[in-house]
Amino acid sequence: MTLFARTDLRQAMHCAGRIAGAGLASVVFRLPFYPLTLAGRVPAALRHAAPDPWPGVAARGADIVGGNFTFAGETVEGDLAAWEGKGLWAEAFHSFEWLRDLRALGGDPAHQRARKLVKDWIARHEKWSKPVWRGDILGRRLASWIAHYDFFAAGADEAFREQVNASLARQTRHLARILPAELDGAALLFALKGLVLSGIALPGFDGALSRGIRLLTRELPRQVLPDGGHFERCPSLQLFMLRDLVDLRGALVAAQGNVPNEIQNAIDRMAPMLRFFRHGDGGLALFNGGFEEQPWLIDLVLSRTESKGKPLAAAPHSGFQRLSAGRFAAVLDSGPPIRIQCARDLPDCAHAGTLSFEFSAGKDRVIVNCGAHWSRQAAWNRAARATAAHSTVVVEDTNSSEVFDWGLKDGPRTVLCRRSEREDGAAVEASHDGYAALFGLRHRRRMQLSAEGEELRGEDCLIAIPGKRKRKVCRFAIRFHLHPNSKASVLQDGKSVLIKLPSGAGMRFAAEGGDVAIEDSVYLGNGELRKSRQIVVSGSADPDVPLEAAIISWTFSRVG
Repeated sequence: MTLFARTDLRQAMHCAGRIAGAGLASVVFRLPFYPLTLAGRVPAALRHAAPDPWPGVAARGADIVGGNFTFAGETVEGDLAAWEGKGLWAEAFHSFEWLRDLRALGGDPAHQRARKLVKDWIARHEKWSKPVWRGDILGRRLASWIAHYDFFAAGADEAFREQVNASLARQTRHLARILPAELDGAALLFALKGLVLSGIALPGFDGALSRGIRLLTRELPRQVLPDGGHFERCPSLQLFMLRDLVDLRGALVAAQGNVPNEIQNAIDRMAPMLRFFRHGDGGLALFNGGFEEQPWLIDLVLSRTESKGKPLAAAPHSGFQRLSAGRFAAVLDSGPPIRIQCARDLPDCAHAGTLSFEFSAGKDRVIVNCGAHWSRQAAWNRAARATAAHSTVVVEDTNSSEVFDWGLKDGPRTVLCRRSEREDGAAVEASHDGYAALFGLRHRRRMQLSAEGEELRGEDCLIAIPGKRKRKVCRFAIRFHLHPNSKASVLQDGKSVLIKLPSGAGMRFAAEGGDVAIEDSVYLGNGELRKSRQIVVSGSADPDVPLEAAIISWTFSRVG
């Protein structure tokens, strides 16, 4: 192939990368000549390869040395099976973020295992394939290889290091060519981290570094909202994005001595918002695809941000409210659901949980949402994202936003929220019209936490919307999902429930205006499926009744 032809191909590939979302680029990337367009000078060595500062788990590293790979709640045994993995498991495997687990294990077996898996990846996946070369996975892999380069390449022969350096250069060229491609949200930021770190580490890739910083400084003001929340509204993404920004800040300071203001401003705003989402046990609340996460990791990330900002009581831009006093804390989802299609195959952040809430007493989680399921199976994914999987009102067993594999549709168009600070405690009133089109009803939820932090009072009301009536009577259920470590029983009055918390403390739930029962539920907050229970208050709403078609008042109070 002539130099002229190769140059033309590179220009064509650049244009193709700009329209990757249309699918044309993926067709071109599969062509036999495409790898030739990624050829170029191979760096002799890395410069400014910032090490990974986050601790791994030695036990997971030992499993990987033994040939057992556990990611996304699934275990695959054997190297041959690992290369054939699918879905979320494959995304985690090809990101190579598990290199930190091998590093935590240490020793020659861990070094040799890391080196072998990197070498095998180069042999099997140097040519473009989906999703291995998808922008966010590619960015995470580049960041992991660079951060652990000294770990798996130290002591290796020159041929291996040259092979790795050549692969890093090819992957970086492809990533710089395609971004932002079809990516948005946190996935785009994960990709940009890999591009920036590669531009810092690889001599001759200053263009990739400049492009990465330019895109990053454009995206951060758009994605990080004024109150510090991320627009995908997922606490887990808040944590991992903040961790990556801390990494980027450290690498840029080491390499060039300064950090763009957009990065520092994002860190300063996101850290207090991460504190906003924490329960008394140190973990995160479960909203929009998030998990509890490890309290020690949250502590470590927050300490390394060097941000001392306290969380706001209200986060109106992100759409959340927090009530806290004494040992009680409640977080309410008071914003509209996200409707963008996330860059992953399924939009895990798009949950139909409008006006759901979580509630903790000290270190005990009392009321929770079900969480998110690791599986990419459509049935499980839809179930975890359904309104019934959240602690909120469900009308006629129907989602407040219609749940599809690709996102949400026909959900609330108007979500209103008002907060007031009173002498007897802070109060929040929020409403949404997600049930207006189908049932002619608006859901309004009021919550107030006593100033002493001993009682949480609430009221759920279904309000008839004039001219929107669709049927005579609608059945509804208010679901209060309990953490699986709690035990509950209905008392003899039939209107209240005694909850025994893991600490031994007691909580009494009482409701007026509906029938109280306890039903089975599931909990996915730590990535594992656990059986749990839920309090269900059910009744009927008549849209012909002026204004309030149904009113349920409820209270959580400490006992004993």
